[in-house]
Amino acid sequence: MEENMKSIRKIIKSLIFVGLVFVFALSLVSQLGAQNKHLKGEYAVVGEATCLSHWLVNPNGGNTTPYSIHTSSAQGTMTFNGDGTGSAQISSVNVTHPIYTPIPMAQYWWSPFPDGILGHTNTNDVLLQFTYTVSPNGAISRTITTAQGTFTYGPLAGKTFTFTPFTLTGFVSKDKGTILLSSVPGQAEIYTMVISNEDGTPYGTQEQECHRSRVLTLISK
Repeated sequence: MEENMKSIRKIIKSLIFVGLVFVFALSLVSQLGAQNKHLKGEYAVVGEATCLSHWLVNPNGGNTTPYSIHTSSAQGTMTFNGDGTGSAQISSVNVTHPIYTPIPMAQYWWSPFPDGILGHTNTNDVLLQFTYTVSPNGAISRTITTAQGTFTYGPLAGKTFTFTPFTLTGFVSKDKGTILLSSVPGQAEIYTMVISNEDGTPYGTQEQECHRSRVLTLISK
């Protein structure tokens, strides 16, 4: 009788252990799902940015690399695939202000002036791929992994560009209808843009330090 009771206790303990393991595994899967899979659908996106830019490889030649300020507005669509990846199609209007520091050397003021040296407006279209994670409290981190764009208006019209990865963070509303993103607070968002001519040959390389914000609204699940 006593041996039977011991056997029953062992079976009960085993069942409890298996149950705890199952609950833990289910909780882990649930957390992973919350982090990577609970966003799915197409969002409309609008936003703006302010950037400090300078040439790392200057298409106008010379050793002077003046800094300039440009502002931009963006709109498009962003799709979350539900598996931690996504894509976007964004169109931007960029205004480069005619204020440079240090003041460009004499060769930059020769006539005719180099394209855009006194400030200009350009537009571009860009296709993005990104990864993202969402925490249980709704905090989101999104990192652009690849970007390919084309200037559609302005002195760089027809040229193409790529840029290095950068991350935006923010929050997802409880109903998943709204997402707010911005540059990571307290961190400099610095990335490199490589610009190519229409035939694919190198044109120049810019480094930009930006602050940007994005508002996303769900339009299709």
